Amino acid sequence: MFMRMIVSCVMLTVGAVATAADIDAGKAKVQQICSKCHEAADWKGKSEAEIQGKIQGVVAGKTKHPKKLDLTEGDIANIAAYWASGAR
Repeated sequence: MFMRMIVSCVMLTVGAVATAADIDAGKAKVQQICSKCHEAADWKGKSEAEIQGKIQGVVAGKTKHPKKLDLTEGDIANIAAYWASGAR
């Protein structure tokens, strides 16, 4: 029983790490796509979830944006994590 609990905890931890947003990948995507029009100050005070929701709206065509964005959910999470980190 104790061993099962330990294995479960390890699996949960590994799963959480595997799905965590990648700030460095977000930075690269921002430099490739977003930085022509946006800067970190545009997102100051916004949470990662708020930023992610805004980007999802743009990708879905529900939020007005000058150009269509084709991003994966991973890209969106990474970009939001980067902007929310203060874009260092």
